Amino acid sequence: MIAVRQLLVFVCIVGAAGASYWVAAARSRCRPLDAGFWFEEVTFSSRKLGGALTPQEIETIASISRSELAEAFRGLDIRLSDRREAGHRVRVVQELRDLRLRRPVSIPAESRSMFGFGGQGAVSFSWLASSAVTYAPDDATRQALIEAIGRGVGRAAVHELVHLILPDVQIHDSTDLRSYEYGSAARREQYFGEMRWDLAWPLLRARVGRCAAPSTSSRTP
Repeated sequence: MIAVRQLLVFVCIVGAAGASYWVAAARSRCRPLDAGFWFEEVTFSSRKLGGALTPQEIETIASISRSELAEAFRGLDIRLSDRREAGHRVRVVQELRDLRLRRPVSIPAESRSMFGFGGQGAVSFSWLASSAVTYAPDDATRQALIEAIGRGVGRAAVHELVHLILPDVQIHDSTDLRSYEYGSAARREQYFGEMRWDLAWPLLRARVGRCAAPSTSSRTP
């Protein structure tokens, strides 16, 4: 009799431990992915813009960029912030150069990641701002140029965050010029018009899709 009771106690303990493990695993899978995004000190000036950007205009650009990120990842379990300690983070810097080349050239963005551990990326403010101005119509207003820069920076940050979240996926295989995945920021669509997802969206949904909250209601037959 004592042996049977001990066996029942053992089974209950193992069952409780197993249940706790699966609850913890489920919570871990449903934990939001932390994504940090922020601007370092940047400047830009061009003749077409009519002079240098003011601090207020740079803040407007930053706000538009953050809106681009929020809209792109809407529906996914991603928590966007300006936390520099976030596991996945992208910063906006004045300029980036590819130092691997014998003669380093300016580049729009870069990222480094490790599967399961996140990573960090950066986008070049001067490269993207110059391109936004270049691709803008000749009669574009200063406000239109500021908005184009904000979109270009934000969409580049989206692209780099996808690299960090899906480091094992060749997102540059997309041939859709209006997609976040397209492999070059040297195109008008980066700065003007609507943007959409191509091949990465179902993979993002699978990896960081929202988890349904567990039901706490009780039902009677």
